[in-house]
Amino acid sequence: MKNVDEYKVEIITGQYITAPLEQKLMIKNLLGEDVEYNFEIYFHWYNMIHELGHAVFEYNCPNRPHPVDEEQFVNNFAIAYWRHYGEIEKLETVCSIVHEALSKFTAPTTHNNKNHLVYAEEQWGKEEFYSFNNYGWFQFNCVENSISQQISLEQALSDMGLINAQFQKGVLLKYKVDETMPYQVIKDAKNILCSWGITLPKEISVVLSDDPNCHMCQSKRICAK
Repeated sequence: MKNVDEYKVEIITGQYITAPLEQKLMIKNLLGEDVEYNFEIYFHWYNMIHELGHAVFEYNCPNRPHPVDEEQFVNNFAIAYWRHYGEIEKLETVCSIVHEALSKFTAPTTHNNKNHLVYAEEQWGKEEFYSFNNYGWFQFNCVENSISQQISLEQALSDMGLINAQFQKGVLLKYKVDETMPYQVIKDAKNILCSWGITLPKEISVVLSDDPNCHMCQSKRICAK
């Protein structure tokens, strides 16, 4: 657990529009005909909170779980957050994206009917695990699992170790699906989580990447002046 005053956070997220044609075709096959809209909803609405969940762990939880379990926890957190604060239509779109995408992945040959978490723990760190198919299959299974659990935001935070989170009543956050959305989602979420008593660095920025498969949260130490 790091000292928040010494760090800043970057949420790095890829873009569909700048992707090479080959990647665009792969993404379109996965997300369907309305690919640009679906990409924005999944990665620049839903997944912004998923990535911020990693920062919640980093600055609030002294004993972080195995990375595989953390992926499930932050998906639980993101789904619960949007159930508490999000537009029903956008959340339904995420659910539809996940359901349809899972039908297009091929279960890894090393899966052998294992739970997606068991499979990922066995394969974590191996090169083949991080292929578009295998890692995508794992992540979308995590999201589907989170959708099926129907847990509250308060419970999701408690499961992450934040047992003293200060419950706040949900309000509806509406976002226009445009280039400003990921920035506004993070700005709002930072303020909301602060009201829940969750500690995060003052500086949290969104960085757009030309790689549509690059979606991550990273912390950087602030250089002393």
